[in-house]
Amino acid sequence: MELSIIKGPKLVIALDIGSTYSGYAWQFRDEFETNRNEIHFNTNWGGGALQLHKTTTCILLERQKNREGATDERQTGIAHSGSSIKQEDDTAGMKIKIGFEAERAYIGKAMEKEDTHELMGQYYFFRRFKLMLYRKKFNREMSVEDQLGQRMPFFDVMTWFIKSLKDHCLKKLHNQGVTIDVNKTLFVVTVPAIWTDEAKKFMRDASIAAGIGKRNVLLALEPEAAAIHCLHLPEGQRRDMNDLGMKGQKFLVADLGGGTADLSAVEVDGTGSLKEICPPFGDQVGGQNINEAFFQICHESFEGPGWKETFSKTTPVEMLKMEADFERKKVTIGSEDEETEMIDVEIPAPVRDKLEDKSIRLKDSKYLAFKNRELMFNSMRVRDKLFKETCTVVYNSIGKVLNDTQAKGLRTVILVGGFSESPIVVESIRKLITNDFPEIKVFLPSSPFKAVLKGAVLFGQDPLIFRSRISRETFGIKTNKTFDSKQHDEMKKWRNKETGKYYCRDIFDIHVRKGQSVVLGNRQQVQSYFPLYKDQTKLGFPVFTSNSLIPKYTTDDGCKQIAKVTIDISDTSRGTDRECEVTMIYGGTELSVIATDKASGKEFNADIHFGNM
Repeated sequence: MELSIIKGPKLVIALDIGSTYSGYAWQFRDEFETNRNEIHFNTNWGGGALQLHKTTTCILLERQKNREGATDERQTGIAHSGSSIKQEDDTAGMKIKIGFEAERAYIGKAMEKEDTHELMGQYYFFRRFKLMLYRKKFNREMSVEDQLGQRMPFFDVMTWFIKSLKDHCLKKLHNQGVTIDVNKTLFVVTVPAIWTDEAKKFMRDASIAAGIGKRNVLLALEPEAAAIHCLHLPEGQRRDMNDLGMKGQKFLVADLGGGTADLSAVEVDGTGSLKEICPPFGDQVGGQNINEAFFQICHESFEGPGWKETFSKTTPVEMLKMEADFERKKVTIGSEDEETEMIDVEIPAPVRDKLEDKSIRLKDSKYLAFKNRELMFNSMRVRDKLFKETCTVVYNSIGKVLNDTQAKGLRTVILVGGFSESPIVVESIRKLITNDFPEIKVFLPSSPFKAVLKGAVLFGQDPLIFRSRISRETFGIKTNKTFDSKQHDEMKKWRNKETGKYYCRDIFDIHVRKGQSVVLGNRQQVQSYFPLYKDQTKLGFPVFTSNSLIPKYTTDDGCKQIAKVTIDISDTSRGTDRECEVTMIYGGTELSVIATDKASGKEFNADIHFGNM
């Protein structure tokens, strides 16, 4: 069966768009074949930025002025050919910066103005926008709000960000003297496994709109990518992690990021490939929850009537700098003696000034003080108040997977992602797991922050490494069956005028059931269908999904059509005695529906990407 993505790409580029940080990595095919761990990262995100392999997930849009000096009010919709490389950062009248560069430029522009609202209409600064995709009820036409309350189409903002990240990588390789054939380059875009199908499709569509060809984009589920990375760790590391990668071993990867705790439990088969042992699971909880709790503690630590008014006078830029300062420091909390460790956090000027002249006051507390024009937190307060609740939620998600009957025999939990770099997080989750599951060991690979990106590159080189997956939904064909009054709804009864027979419409004929393991290259059970009319020249097979294990009708709640396969049966000489066979087959990145005209042997198919699996 043909995969919808390009085969044997010359270059794989992974784009990891996180809630808080984003980055990219790349590897050429010859590097993969000689040393799979030879994966490259960008650490240059503009002058003055820390040499990190990721930058912040934010974007600054500057509306360009026309020749008369007025801002260009052209539409901001995007249309790309899908094959060209545009290195310039001017799209649809917008000059674009992302990451640390965007932050510095926005803060610089804001500091030039007495009131940041003077930037409105020309500058748009978006951050944390990926969090919108975690919503259960997702609307493709949603708009997103920037720091000043201005709104723009969310799809455009995400597309601009992906395009900028992609172009940053291509420009870097170009500057290194590398010639890139985009037609033989595969872009792997990472997504949380717990996202809805609509959110995953949104990212695929935004990637295509960003100039990546349909055959050149592959989605990678973040915890699965991390699991692939773990299989390719140096032998010594794998040996120390319960001999990770041995045949039959089951292990759980918990990808702890800014917005989610995303979990994937897998088993290593005899070929060294992976099979899912239960569907990905997780929760919308991560490092961002700590930030929110931090600001809540700040507010709760003041007393008197004036502090709310003081905070209301702070600018979005000042609050941005305060959160950025805390973001950098929170992952190091707990690395020193918790009894004496103090964390200093930069605070907005209006708050600092009012604290100095004692117009506002902090409540008496041994955990919080104002010294040297900064707020000083004791790490015990941070540990008990900020991290405890979030770590408990993360552990509860892990516990649900470990208690699953399919996870029996699992003895290894691996923590990856930016949030797992926090000593408090690792210690707390390890303690909770050990208490309830003493036989399970918790490990942290080297560079856990890079695990998803590395694994995404390796997944792009070998998308068939997952030999089997658990179907997230029930898949089937909409059909008609001879009416049976004992089991069919009278309202769905209809009469075929040609034969006089009665049928029941909207039957959900199940091919793959929710929770079923689908194995690479294995065809599911073949089911036969026939035309209803003698002169019928085409036979259509609408493909439906359901979140139920046993859907009866395609009109039941939770059912939706996702594809349709149509067979040409123009030879009508055999009347209705023309058998067509339908089966489904898992091909690595997709489930294909294959319909065959048995008389001619001709096949017709539709591919269902695993955003729907």
